[in-house]
Amino acid sequence: MPISRKTYTEEENQFLKNIGFKIQFLRKKAGMSQLELAEKSDLSYATISHLESTAVYGLSVVAIHRIANALGVGPEQLIQFD
Repeated sequence: MPISRKTYTEEENQFLKNIGFKIQFLRKKAGMSQLELAEKSDLSYATISHLESTAVYGLSVVAIHRIANALGVGPEQLIQFD
């Protein structure tokens, strides 16, 4: 269950948004729809949609692992922003 937005600092908010943007970029690069990524990662469509939106949405390490596997990338690629 995501933690309420009020518990995040501005820096943490931006970090979570950046992860969502990275997921969206890699998903599109892989030619996948949000529904396909949800099914392949065993997460709900709503979760993928929230992660890629501009809203702050917390996610677990397991979710990062599942999404990375579904996208064929290492989990570190979702949290590195060079």
